[in-house]
Amino acid sequence: MADDPELALFEEDRRVFLDWGQPFLSALTEWLWPQRQKFPEMLVVVPTSQSGRRLREALAELGGCFSPKVITPGFFLHQEGAAPEVVELLGWIEVLEGIEDWEEYSAVFPVAPGQDEGAGWSMSLARSLLGVRRSLLEGGLMISAAAKRLAGTVEGERWRNLAELEKRVERLLEGWGMVSRSTELLRSKPHVEGVQHIVIAGVVDLPPMVEKMLEGVGVNISVLLSGKEKNAFDSWGRPLLIWNERELPWPGMEAVHLTADPHQQAEEALRLVAQGGHSSDEVALGAGDEESAQELESAFTRAGWSAFDPGKKKASPLAGWLKAWRNYLAKAGAAEVIDLLGFEESGVLVSGKRAQRVVALSTARDRFLVRTRADVERAMGQVEGELAQARGDGEGHREERIRKQLDQLSLALETLDLLEKRRRAFLSEGFHRGMERLLGVVDPDGTSGVGEWLSETAEVVSWVDREAGFWVELLRATLAPGAVESPDDRVLDVNGWVELFYEPGGHLVMCGMNEGIVPSHGDHDPWLPESARRILGIPCAEDRAARDAYLFASLVESRREKGRVDFLFSKSSLGGDVLSPSRLLLATQGDELARRVQEFFQDVEPPESGLAWTMDEAWRWKPREVEVPSKLNVTAFSDYLACPFRFYLKHLARMNEPDPERVEWNARDFGNVAHLVVERWARDECARDLGEAVKVEEWVFAELDRIVGERFGESPPLAVQIQCASLRQRLSWFAVAQAQEYAEGWRVVEVEKSFTLDLDGIQVRGQVDRIEEHRDGRRRILDYKTTAEAKKVEGAHRKQVNARTNLPPHLEGVDAVLTLNGKKRWTNLQVALYSAALGDVDEIGYFALGATEGDVGLRLWEGYEKSDEESALRCARWVVEQVKAGVFWPPASRVEYDDLEVLALGRTLDEVVEKGGMAS
Repeated sequence: MADDPELALFEEDRRVFLDWGQPFLSALTEWLWPQRQKFPEMLVVVPTSQSGRRLREALAELGGCFSPKVITPGFFLHQEGAAPEVVELLGWIEVLEGIEDWEEYSAVFPVAPGQDEGAGWSMSLARSLLGVRRSLLEGGLMISAAAKRLAGTVEGERWRNLAELEKRVERLLEGWGMVSRSTELLRSKPHVEGVQHIVIAGVVDLPPMVEKMLEGVGVNISVLLSGKEKNAFDSWGRPLLIWNERELPWPGMEAVHLTADPHQQAEEALRLVAQGGHSSDEVALGAGDEESAQELESAFTRAGWSAFDPGKKKASPLAGWLKAWRNYLAKAGAAEVIDLLGFEESGVLVSGKRAQRVVALSTARDRFLVRTRADVERAMGQVEGELAQARGDGEGHREERIRKQLDQLSLALETLDLLEKRRRAFLSEGFHRGMERLLGVVDPDGTSGVGEWLSETAEVVSWVDREAGFWVELLRATLAPGAVESPDDRVLDVNGWVELFYEPGGHLVMCGMNEGIVPSHGDHDPWLPESARRILGIPCAEDRAARDAYLFASLVESRREKGRVDFLFSKSSLGGDVLSPSRLLLATQGDELARRVQEFFQDVEPPESGLAWTMDEAWRWKPREVEVPSKLNVTAFSDYLACPFRFYLKHLARMNEPDPERVEWNARDFGNVAHLVVERWARDECARDLGEAVKVEEWVFAELDRIVGERFGESPPLAVQIQCASLRQRLSWFAVAQAQEYAEGWRVVEVEKSFTLDLDGIQVRGQVDRIEEHRDGRRRILDYKTTAEAKKVEGAHRKQVNARTNLPPHLEGVDAVLTLNGKKRWTNLQVALYSAALGDVDEIGYFALGATEGDVGLRLWEGYEKSDEESALRCARWVVEQVKAGVFWPPASRVEYDDLEVLALGRTLDEVVEKGGMAS
């Protein structure tokens, strides 16, 4: 090998090859420690921040001396005095939006940008182009220099256009009194004052720009790496492409593990570590991707080995709040306010009671479809009218309920006003001053990084005329993420692929050994394809593959004599994407390659974790205990007869599923509005005595318009307008049916008649929609219905029972729910209890307001007798006894309408609920 010209080139170079029979960190500290007296004059360059932390810890364990200054390659690429990156981004945005004629840039933009992209196109494009500058800078290039190198290629004209754009950005920054980082870095020298020795320790992908900066630095440089073959690395320790062509060291088939997905992979890694029997400081745990890292962190922490991913980042504490504030600035509606109040930072903006305010606004949206402050005011006017009516009718319980609605609406209105005051002040002061004032309130400790951002952009405010929303969006797009603090009890780090090179543990466990992860696919930058990268001399996919091949070999060889390695990979991601084993696991030939392929591509039984969602079989959610109610609504009995547990959730635990995001009436809203129209018609003594259909129609149409105006003003949502048209048709049919009943001698005598029925100590309350008397003295009670159940009154209250009918478990053997000699069972007691409460009633039924003409009109319970009333009371007393005894179990396996289905999490309620103290 002495005659090898490539080897001769390196005979007197700066490289130092350490023993790769041990982990690199151990070999590095052995090399550094004898030189500890020179540490103050030494600068050690390591691959990542985590690598630096591990080196400092290792040196401290040896003797607690002062360690050398430890940096990453990024230290050299940071330049004081250059424009902050956010300012450079702003420069690109200004240039792009200032172009009036895109023809001169047609080579790079055949279609002028911004035509179809909508708002924000310039920021997205500017960030992309800034990314190109960042990639080129690692190679020591600007776009203009890259354009010269690519001039003779098919990309030449495109890059010439990009160079023109870069020139415009540079001129703009100069006009602002600033210089770009690229320009400043290319003309400056690295700051290494006081440094006599630079040690590049295991940096296997040193950026070419750093190489250029260090070439003439004038101090001693050592490049440390593991290995024996000098001709397999360049002079700066970067693995050469020959690593992509060679057969890599193999740990043995027993050290490579195929799993179904990252969840199973993490469990297998945990098993291997437990099997190895090493202490936590002897385990080197790694993951090639974020998904594998998260699963590893969870699996080991659950098992009592508190694990932490040091590379994990979290969004700035204000990132979410800023998005909500941006939306609120654009549209100050109730929905936007609710989103804003979802963040803790907003509490001080509304003087506290954040949760109560959200409930008030959500309830107003759900009940009244409010969108704006004017909608809330209209809803308050409507509720105030209902309150006055309830007070006049002497209905105390109804008055109390309406007063609570009014209090919530008042709180909602107060919330909107408090935030609107903040919004007006913010917009009037200008973004920077307004944000500084807000920061003093929502981020008094300054932990978000927004204050620093405002300082960086303060100088350009006078040069850039932008509205507040733009600045918030720019802030959100460029606010740096924060590091996640490690738990105090952590015993294991989940390292990334490159960081694992610095882990000294004797048992190495690496997850995520899949193609596209290790080696990675890279960024797939459309501006810088692989062909252009090779011409420009900046790192490309082949370089990354060579680096990873070397790292793989080093990890295996460093533990071949003393230690153990386990590599794990998955057949699919958690999302179900098919994955392949890493090429590093297949770096062999012939029969051995065939054997590995057969082994690595075999089918794996998918675990439970491969499902979209899994639940621990032992897990149950426990309902909270509630007091036995002293009163029940007459409509609640049907819920208990259908399912006692759902009754408990709905009527005792007060659980329901609101839908405040809708912009149209749901079935409840539709029915309530229809009911309100005919209720007001019946309360008007003159209107209810109208005998002609056309006059009744005229009255109810006018009232519908009035109600919609009360709720939505002059511009109701389009969906509501369509629903109003449908309701007008029903009311037209109602007018015809009502005129017919009037002609037959029936007159409305009472409306919304409240009653209380005492059943064994529990007050059963209800309200009869309509009481009528005939001129011959007969009385009847009617309930308005807008749903299909109105077709047959008895069918809505009782079901047939026969030998093939299975009663729900909670009704088995209960005679009280049966009627007509056991041939039918009660499912609803509403109108039957109306009859029992009011007495002296000849007929009961519905006045239907259905969807077709045939579904509108009177529906009576034919053949209803006193014995039916007595049977209904017997059934009601049984339900009351059950409720008083706290019997709310078991849940029915199936109900006709299940608005609590979401609580079962895809299973049945008895599978996910802990029965606890609930009787059965």
